[in-house]
Amino acid sequence: MSLQIVEEENKVLERINDWYDHIPMSVNDTYGDPFIIEQVDNTIKKLKILWNHKAPIAIFTKAPFNPEVIEKLKEIKNHPQVIVMYSLTGLNEAGYSFENRVNFIKELKEIFNDIVILTRPIIKGRNDDEETLQKIVQVAKEHCGYLVLGGLHDPYKNKKIESTVEERLIEMCDMAGVKSFHKSSCCAAYIKGVSCWMHDLNEPINLDVARALGYEFEIVNNSIVLNSGSTGDLNFLRMLTRANIYSKEIISNYNLLTIKTGTQKYESTSSWYAWAENIETCLDCDYCIIKQIEYLKKMRVQIGTHPRDMLKLVAENNYGQNFEEFKRTKIKKDRDLSNLNSYADVRITKPCFAKRY
Repeated sequence: MSLQIVEEENKVLERINDWYDHIPMSVNDTYGDPFIIEQVDNTIKKLKILWNHKAPIAIFTKAPFNPEVIEKLKEIKNHPQVIVMYSLTGLNEAGYSFENRVNFIKELKEIFNDIVILTRPIIKGRNDDEETLQKIVQVAKEHCGYLVLGGLHDPYKNKKIESTVEERLIEMCDMAGVKSFHKSSCCAAYIKGVSCWMHDLNEPINLDVARALGYEFEIVNNSIVLNSGSTGDLNFLRMLTRANIYSKEIISNYNLLTIKTGTQKYESTSSWYAWAENIETCLDCDYCIIKQIEYLKKMRVQIGTHPRDMLKLVAENNYGQNFEEFKRTKIKKDRDLSNLNSYADVRITKPCFAKRY
């Protein structure tokens, strides 16, 4: 056997053995906030475990400045994969001012390599005025150079932002020299110099892992076609296989996975696999969508594990989440049932800006 063949086989074996290190992850992105004092210790614990992770790790926060939190975060200074997505809205959530949050952003920039300003949410009539938008873009210009657009969820969990506001924000960013993105995944892919796991899809990989997790599917034109699944399944399998995912039936528009992991819930958004501690304490924003999600709300719930534990849990259990107990699956009734279901049938798709710059 030639040396080249041996090297190729070793590469394949390495990929199979460490597939879980290549899953883009978010940490503590449920009810709570990864950088409030009540949750920061748990966030630090998870990020220490993920120190050698090979894919981007997103931290979504709108926490106010807290010197005690800053001191704690120095334990994980310069974490190689963390990208802090700071949600700056001008809405003064929990009574903390815009200036307070900008001060926290400055401190976070001293600790973490990569900071992104997230305009989530932009709400019509509240913070979509020219002055507020310009203030947010200016912060991005001065402190990080990146901005991700975002709107308010509709009843079907679609993030919506007025097209004129969206276009104006992109224009403002271009004029200020700020790189803007529609999705956090595209931004993270650009920052870390990797392919976008939302848009750059090719021939599927890790099919053995998908089957071991219990997914039943066929391959059609390099796409994966599930017999049935949730929106979360479409999201997770796209990250795992880096291919287009379809399903003959969508049983739920929640981001929960349908795999049989007993009482342990797993969740995947369009951009990130979730490892989260859902707690009772947060900033209690009046626009919060988490409080509407039946399996989260203000309850203490563990969502996800390190992804390496998934196969073990599937092997140990013969049941998973009962989706029939949910009343808020929120699947559009007017969608075309004659075709296979894709992400575009359950969410709003946006173009990738990772190759725009």
